[in-house]
Amino acid sequence: MIKLISSDMDGTLLDSYRQITQVNIDAIRTLQDSGVEFTINTGREYQNVTGILEKAGLQCDMICSNGSCGYDKEGNLLFEHSIPQETVKQIFETFHKFDLVPTPFSQMGRISLLSKEELKQYTKDVMIPAMQINHPDFIYTDKDFEELVSQVTYVDGEDGLFHSEHRVLKVISQSTDPDSLIRLRAELEKIPGLAVVSTVPTDIEITSVEAQKGIGLMDYAGRKGIVPDEIVAIGDSENDYSMLSIPGIHSVAMANATEAIKDICVYQTRANTKDGIAYIIRCILADRDNFKLT
Repeated sequence: MIKLISSDMDGTLLDSYRQITQVNIDAIRTLQDSGVEFTINTGREYQNVTGILEKAGLQCDMICSNGSCGYDKEGNLLFEHSIPQETVKQIFETFHKFDLVPTPFSQMGRISLLSKEELKQYTKDVMIPAMQINHPDFIYTDKDFEELVSQVTYVDGEDGLFHSEHRVLKVISQSTDPDSLIRLRAELEKIPGLAVVSTVPTDIEITSVEAQKGIGLMDYAGRKGIVPDEIVAIGDSENDYSMLSIPGIHSVAMANATEAIKDICVYQTRANTKDGIAYIIRCILADRDNFKLT
């Protein structure tokens, strides 16, 4: 019997406007009312996830920053896997070799090693154009821009970070030159104790090797006495691989998922732009013991 659904956000639960549609909201509420747990499992940081859930009027437990931390719906920390400071220093040194800008995330959310003005320029010149390479219809409004640069903790460069109380959970970067990220990734993968993934060719995400969506999901499920055969996991990109490849799990790829993700999944639902989450939820609720896509 299905007892838990673990859902990615970007490209999965969120539509192209980075929102949860009303159709998906209603389906999740119906699922929760039926006694099945719905858990977010995302690369996004906790502060960002709670903002999206609050806007949608939803409450659920969360696995954030690619499995770096887990929280219950009341905001209580369930687990955390940070990157040791010496390893963070190695990561930054590697970034410098390729003239790329690292963005760390801590227990307090997104951190900027750049000044506010430098971050504004970086966002305009690199971050938004990199996103638009993969999503040509991607729109970043003036409001989105102002929220991004204001909802960031600024530190005085790397030294400021290392002399603070921030625990680095994840480091990301974007580039309009995917080849530079491929070269960066090859060097980062030589550093012991790291997990390195990309959701699209123009980004890269680095966490502790203990911080992966699959590990976080099984940690969370184990606390509740739930086994893989009672879990449905849904995703679309490389950072979902670790949870979708868990033996015995009911793995679901979005119609918009990468081919590598589709290849490892048992099921496929509709695209994120067509309320694929609501569709798979309806299939599950039709028969929790032996669900199938109709």
